[in-house]
Amino acid sequence: MSDRLVVTTLDEPSEVYEMHGGERVARWKCLARRNNLFGPWEAVERSTLPPGAASGVHLHSRTEQFDYVVAGSGVMTINGTDHEVAAGDLITTCLGTRHGIRNTGTDDLVWLVIEVSGPGMADGVPHRDADGVRAEVIDLREARDVDALDYLAGPLRRARLVRLAPSETESLVADEQEHVLYTLAGTGTAKTRSTTVPLRDGVSVGVPFLGAVTIEGGPDGLEFFVVSLAVPASAGGAK
Repeated sequence: MSDRLVVTTLDEPSEVYEMHGGERVARWKCLARRNNLFGPWEAVERSTLPPGAASGVHLHSRTEQFDYVVAGSGVMTINGTDHEVAAGDLITTCLGTRHGIRNTGTDDLVWLVIEVSGPGMADGVPHRDADGVRAEVIDLREARDVDALDYLAGPLRRARLVRLAPSETESLVADEQEHVLYTLAGTGTAKTRSTTVPLRDGVSVGVPFLGAVTIEGGPDGLEFFVVSLAVPASAGGAK
């Protein structure tokens, strides 16, 4: 296993005007993308909309997506129907879905975007029948663990909300899947054999194919969101 990690903080976000033809100015930061990892990711991003702002409705013609609401509240329009969303909600977006999001609250709306190659576009990932895939809003604080194949037909496999007590550990091993985690609350560490990364609110860690990391909760515990994606055995020529 490799010691490679992709570590990103929230320093120096970009400003995006009228995101997807929406309204006002969003703040945006790319946390990981396909050129940092081996799997068929498009990107993992953190987006922020101020009160009253919107990311416009757009069609997913080639990619599937998870959205996870980190903070705030708003309305996600999915195929013409409005759904109220708030911190802790996971939204699934299958191929062919039209969606957009508006901040209807009084605080910033912050969410993670996990976008991946759609069905049939991810080299080396077995084709799966797309019948029954659906766009849906899921309370991840209640569900804790979502099987992506219950909703999507592409390479995403799992989304989880993990809480670690002080000194409690969890290992992420990228043997058949790559992982990207985002720290939500508390503190802790991400350790490989030779590297220790301090974790705090907003720190993201990607675990590339054939990598492994141990996550440990700090004195006040640690909460993080983590998503996993299938990677073909020959990805990137990794050995």
